[in-house]
Amino acid sequence: MLSDADTTARLLGIDEADGPSFARTTVIQMATIAPSESKQLMSAVARRGGDYFESPVLGSLPEAKSGNLILMVGATEEQFVKWRDILALFGPTPRLIGPVGAGACVKLAMNQLIAALTIAFSESLALVQKEQVDVDAFMAITRASALYAPTYDKKLARMLERDFANPNFPTKHLLKDVRLFAKAAAEAGISTDTLHAFERLLDQAAQQGFAGADYAAVYSSVNPPTE
Repeated sequence: MLSDADTTARLLGIDEADGPSFARTTVIQMATIAPSESKQLMSAVARRGGDYFESPVLGSLPEAKSGNLILMVGATEEQFVKWRDILALFGPTPRLIGPVGAGACVKLAMNQLIAALTIAFSESLALVQKEQVDVDAFMAITRASALYAPTYDKKLARMLERDFANPNFPTKHLLKDVRLFAKAAAEAGISTDTLHAFERLLDQAAQQGFAGADYAAVYSSVNPPTE
């Protein structure tokens, strides 16, 4: 599970003139990359005689350690059946989404929701605090509503305490994923207005020194600390 498509390509050596052969080799790509990037990697691996499919995951270090990641597989039915038992070591119920590119698409869609939900919650929490409303009362209403998402409670303490250390998923990686989603959305003719707002806020957090910190640090962009 690498950070991006360029890192994956370099590790595989597929851009090198004398790069390795992938004969009798299957490459299972698990990073969060764009659908177009995954298809390019598939073509490059195929040119060197190898087999390729994708299985990006949803979840972070705790889920990885316990084998409870959510796997979104982009592969042929034959590949999925052949490798399902191996994939199940990472998560109990790998799901075949469709051909290569489909898994990457769903993974980007999930990570866009991470950004959207986190930033939306940051905005609401910031106003509640600015107006000196009791946060516990706000959260009680939120939890009882159809608007609640578990990620709110996961990030609440970090935001209240402005403690973004020891991340499971750093700001710089979510920023990368939002940029990938925005590019894919633009190519598909989908509005990217909100995505560019997300990008600006995440980039601000990164520029404030939180690039390697937990992505909840976007709260610092939404609600800058006062002296």
